[in-house]
Amino acid sequence: MARPVEKQIVIERPPEVVFAYVSDLLRHPEWAAHKLRLEQTSEGAVGVGSTFLSVGHEMGRDNEENVVVTEMVPNSKFVFEAEGNAGRFRHHFVVEGADGSTRLTKGTEGLQINPLLFKLLTPVLVAFLLPNILNGDLKRIKAKLEEGAG
Repeated sequence: MARPVEKQIVIERPPEVVFAYVSDLLRHPEWAAHKLRLEQTSEGAVGVGSTFLSVGHEMGRDNEENVVVTEMVPNSKFVFEAEGNAGRFRHHFVVEGADGSTRLTKGTEGLQINPLLFKLLTPVLVAFLLPNILNGDLKRIKAKLEEGAG
C-alpha cells in the first residue's frame, strides 16, 4: 500500500471526548470487529514511544503484534504502528471539531507486508476489504461514544 486508506464519520460528541476514546488503546477491544486483547508493555502514561502487546483473533488463529505509539497530538491526531507476522502497519486517527460535533478520520497503511499472499492480495485489500473494515470500525466507535462511552 503506497498511501493510507482512510474513511471518515461524524460523531455527536466533543473532539476531546472522541480523542480520549480512540487514543486509549486499551479500549480498542470495545469496538474492534474481531476478538482483541491489548496490554501495555511500557511504564507510565501513554504517549509517543509507549508500547503494547496486541493479540487479535482473526481467520481462526491468534495474531500477536508489537504496537508503538508514534505520534500523539492531544485532541487532534493519534498514530501507532503494529508489527507482527503479516508485516508492519501504521494506523491513524484524526479528530476535527465540526459544528458542535466531531469529524473522525481513521486510516491505515502497510509499511512492510510480509507473506507473499498478502502482497498479491494488496490491490483487493485496498479496494474492497480495508474500506469496509474502516467503515465498520468507525460505525462501532460512533455507536459507543453516542451511547455514552468515553
